[in-house]
Amino acid sequence: MIVQEFHFHVYYQPEQRIEAERFRREICRIGGSEWMVSTLSDGPRGPHVKPMFGIHVPSDSLVKAMSFVMKNHGSLSVLFHPETGDDVRDHSDHAFWMGEKQPLDFSVFT
Repeated sequence: MIVQEFHFHVYYQPEQRIEAERFRREICRIGGSEWMVSTLSDGPRGPHVKPMFGIHVPSDSLVKAMSFVMKNHGSLSVLFHPETGDDVRDHSDHAFWMGEKQPLDFSVFT
C-alpha cells in the first residue's frame, strides 16, 4: 500500500503557546497551500488530550516537511504518522515521536 498523506501533531504546554504559534506560522510559510495546517487547539481534539495543532502533508512533500519539523520543533513534542485509514495503528504501531511522547485517548476510535 502506498501512503498518500502523512500527519504531524505538534503538542505544546500552555506556557509554550507562543513557541507553538511561531512554529505554526513558519510551517504555513514553508508549506504554502500544499500542506493543510490546523489551528491551535488548547483542549482535547480527537485522540489528542494535550494542546496541539496538526499538519497534513501529501507524500510527495514528506521529505521537505520531515526535514523542517525535525530540525525546527524545538521543545515541542511531535507525533508523526501515515494516514492509512486504520486510526489506532496509525497513531500507535505506525507512529513515531520527536520530543517527549504524549498521552493519547484511543477510546475515541471505538
